Amino acid sequence: MESFKIIHFILFLGISQGVFLAIAIQCIHNRNRLANKMLSLILIIAAIMLTGRFFFTIETDILVFFRLALFVDILVFIFGPLLYLYYRRLVFNEKVKYTLHYANFIPAIGMLAYHIWTYQYSYEEFLLMVQNGRLIIPFFIIETVGIVYNLYFCYRCFLLIKVYQQEEKKNVSYSQDIVPYLTAILILFLLFLILWVVSYVLYYFLNIYSSFVSYNAIWIAIPAFIYVVGFYSLKQPDVFRMPIAKKNDVQNRERIEGKALQDLQKNLEHLMVNEKIYLDHKLTLADLAKQLNTSTNNLSWLLNTIHKSSFYDFINKYRVEAFIEKIQRGEYQKHTLLALSLDSGFNSKSTFNKAFKAVLNDTPSNYVKKLNAV
Repeated sequence: MESFKIIHFILFLGISQGVFLAIAIQCIHNRNRLANKMLSLILIIAAIMLTGRFFFTIETDILVFFRLALFVDILVFIFGPLLYLYYRRLVFNEKVKYTLHYANFIPAIGMLAYHIWTYQYSYEEFLLMVQNGRLIIPFFIIETVGIVYNLYFCYRCFLLIKVYQQEEKKNVSYSQDIVPYLTAILILFLLFLILWVVSYVLYYFLNIYSSFVSYNAIWIAIPAFIYVVGFYSLKQPDVFRMPIAKKNDVQNRERIEGKALQDLQKNLEHLMVNEKIYLDHKLTLADLAKQLNTSTNNLSWLLNTIHKSSFYDFINKYRVEAFIEKIQRGEYQKHTLLALSLDSGFNSKSTFNKAFKAVLNDTPSNYVKKLNAV
């Protein structure tokens, strides 16, 4: 009875958090608006799933609650696709709003058809079918499809993070620190799936029902998911979304040569050395291309082919050099290293440390110590 009370408290907490955060996120104006609509939908769905589980575990004579609780399990089959859709809309900027093909929701439609089929039986008939083992095979098929399907979308989200990291270096000169947030969501989602897989294997293959790793344990993971996703999103600043390249875009990229190439290199050097455009904390590839009156494809090609560098590394190398000049002038004696890094164009301590390490293979503090020791 004690564990019963604990599970109810956790479920109720997750429900209230989900509803509150879904509403609160929509109150944030002009910040990741398109993605946040999808996030609010995910949080509402998670809250509904928890509500179904809440009614399933309470002792009640109202049979409709039991049937509705089972019906809510359909939402498990759209959780993965919606999470992928949220990831894509959050970090990528596409000319046409990305939507999922209807085929991605076929398992959910199949689950809906199954539940409609069970409604032809009374509650007593349904329980008798469960006790006689007549529904073991349908349950097994449904769970197998649900696990594989959600693992597939978990993998797609992981690939999306990898693509984003590649595009970030091509398009922005600063770190948005969104990857830890996306990774945290994915880890929690994966934890949910691992608990489900363990429970699935124990029950169907070993005929063991574990009170520790059970179906209830799976549902306990959802409030943790809601908490992390919701509160992180409230703190998350507006994200610069990356352009996502299509496969055929690579063949259509412009190439420059001769005097056009020389002029572009000369103008780029002028902007970096004389105009010190790298001091702009939020400098992007598109911004620099506009200043040079060229396309982002041309500029990206120039940096990758001629300078053998990504946009991120190219800009931050200048910022590190500007920081070193300040150190050599002794400015670190009057200002903190972080303040000097911000004055050099960096937008955060983490981006600065990472770039400094990449250029000099040392930390800023060690560099200053060595300089003082000379």
